[in-house]
Amino acid sequence: MSFKISLAGDLGSGKSTVGKILSQKLGAEVYSTGTIQRQIATEMGMTTLQLNQYMETHPEIDGKIDDGLRALEHSEKNLIIDSRMAWHFVPSSFSVYMAADPFVSAERILKAGRESEPFKTVEEAVASISDRRKSEMFRYSHLYGVNIKDLENYDYVIDTSYIPPEIVAEHIAAHFALHRAGKQYPRYELCPARLLPCLSGEGEPAFFERDGFYFIAQGEREIAEAIRAGAPLVSCARAQGEYGEECAKKHCTSDKIAVWERETGAKIARLPAWLKR
Repeated sequence: MSFKISLAGDLGSGKSTVGKILSQKLGAEVYSTGTIQRQIATEMGMTTLQLNQYMETHPEIDGKIDDGLRALEHSEKNLIIDSRMAWHFVPSSFSVYMAADPFVSAERILKAGRESEPFKTVEEAVASISDRRKSEMFRYSHLYGVNIKDLENYDYVIDTSYIPPEIVAEHIAAHFALHRAGKQYPRYELCPARLLPCLSGEGEPAFFERDGFYFIAQGEREIAEAIRAGAPLVSCARAQGEYGEECAKKHCTSDKIAVWERETGAKIARLPAWLKR
């Protein structure tokens, strides 16, 4: 019986690299809409950001790409689909979202040195990534009424910021096997360096996201134990309810960060603007 795994995620999260590893590991072909878009951008003499902005008023390009995705739903091939919209157009696929810290993503894109992404600095790449993401979110919301950033769209979310692509591929393959067998598995796995201590309520480890930062909503003790045990990724659920910026600012303080790092041995990679070490 054939299978399909779709990889969506943040720009620079490693989808292409992980897709190739999974292809070899599982015996599947890779189908990449990102490669197709970069080829179109190069042919039109544009950067990928310029092409995304152009596509906001020229939906025929999206239509051509999306028609190719729709056809994959009925394919009998084993496929690894690298595409932001495969979860939507290929609903039978095991849908994965690969998250990454914006600065990590920017550094990866700079190292890739793609002709369609000619950035000179990390800061320039971060700004372009942000603008490109906004363009994509606007386009897909306008065309299809979907939010590609809503993590609830996906079967499994993995933070790829500080782990090698081989480990990412191992975790995706393991979760896919559990999914295929109808077994339960942790839906979110996040890097310890991105988990900020905030609320310490009892219960299943859970987080909420604000502006690209992950804040602990509950299960702080269990998360700390996992980090001290050397877990490269921490299993969490997405917290239910509303957690705004005021909540994060009130409960996630510099003093709390210092105690957290000392007690867990974790080093928080990047802090929100309101926090100082």
